[in-house]
Amino acid sequence: MKTMETSELLELRVLGPLEAVVHGRPVALGGPQPRGVLAQLAAVPGRTVSMWVLVDELWGARPPEGAHRTVRTYVSRLRAALRHAGGADAATVLVTRPAGYQLRVDPTVVDAVRFERLVASGRQAVGTRPRLAFEQLTTALGLWRGDAFAEFRHVPAITAKSMQLEQLRLSAMETRIEAALALRLEAQAAVELEGLVRAHPTRELLWGQLMIVLYRLGRQADALSAFRTARAVLMDGHGVDPSPALAEIHRRVLRHDAALNRDWRAPLPEQALHGSSGES
Repeated sequence: MKTMETSELLELRVLGPLEAVVHGRPVALGGPQPRGVLAQLAAVPGRTVSMWVLVDELWGARPPEGAHRTVRTYVSRLRAALRHAGGADAATVLVTRPAGYQLRVDPTVVDAVRFERLVASGRQAVGTRPRLAFEQLTTALGLWRGDAFAEFRHVPAITAKSMQLEQLRLSAMETRIEAALALRLEAQAAVELEGLVRAHPTRELLWGQLMIVLYRLGRQADALSAFRTARAVLMDGHGVDPSPALAEIHRRVLRHDAALNRDWRAPLPEQALHGSSGES
């Protein structure tokens, strides 16, 4: 959906501190609560957010007297800010509905939507067109400027969306590494993976990818050491052994399995490598 050419005029950035940009220039959105209203609408572009939900998410069980009127004031201020920044008729962007308000824009105005669509496309391409997948996933990950909706972690509905986006971000990193392996970019992947396993030490797929990359770089001892570290983390933190998939990669590294140099995907299905830990 395009409204008043908003896809060309307006950009909403939520993959980091909330920003509204009109004609390439940032918009002054006001204080935390007007920003919170816009963030809730940006989390579900094209859908109506009821006045009751907006009030509840802003103030919880004890809203101030005249909370509905205050929300209407915030929306008016946001419209004025967009209009002052040179946007189209802001009333056609922040639309009043009988139940509440709607952000009536092309969904791709919101960077999170573009991120989700690029990741979906990259995942679809990774098996047959790894170069395209790598480029799309790199573009998608490049949209991030910090934690998603970071300043609104106290807002339950936005927190849920933020967690969903963070999970997808990590999954996109893993899929991009798959594409990197297909493109023989092991050295580049090794640097990224070493940081990722430190940040997500119970994510078994990452450990499996790291072991394969290290083996391909001629670092068999380091690959075996990575398995020992992964096993210790899983046992100490969760009391479980590595999944059969990760153990299989370990066995193949031990026996110098030449297929590890040819296969660009992990030897066993991804879901098996996530198996026992369940870490996010």
